[in-house]
Amino acid sequence: MAHLPFSPRKRRTRQHVIAAQSVNYVERFIVDEGHVAQRQESDYGYDLFLITYDERGYVEPGGVYLQLKASENLARSGTDWCYDVDVRDYNLWMAELMPVLLILFDASRRKAYWLDFQHYFVEFPNRRPKWGAKTVRVRIPDRQSLNHRSIRRMRADKENYMIQLKGGARHD
Repeated sequence: MAHLPFSPRKRRTRQHVIAAQSVNYVERFIVDEGHVAQRQESDYGYDLFLITYDERGYVEPGGVYLQLKASENLARSGTDWCYDVDVRDYNLWMAELMPVLLILFDASRRKAYWLDFQHYFVEFPNRRPKWGAKTVRVRIPDRQSLNHRSIRRMRADKENYMIQLKGGARHD
């Protein structure tokens, strides 16, 4: 292709590339497990919505919200991966009725780690942001790498959320 003369144009940055890689990485595990990762057209706190299907291919009620954060190299503390979440996202995700999962993608290692966001703060209330804080730090253990087993667990956790929403009653 001929070289275009310089003029202001939009440019695809490395951050754009690794963001796309993170979505592709997560979607492959979801599709391999027989589910659908619906991309959110406008990003106001979620990148993907996980829609699950039973063993016979029937869609299941509810879903899982996924927010992906991609980095060339994730921040680490001991055996945990760390990320500072904007308190506005914290407020939205904690108010959500369906599960919200934060997924950190490390582009240099081509690996992702996941966190059940609401459970993380409900289980340990001392982790919640202090009054006036702009961010809250989360720590994801190295053992919580994204894989086929974790997608199956997300589906099971979503089913448990649905049972709780219905007041503990199963309607099989």
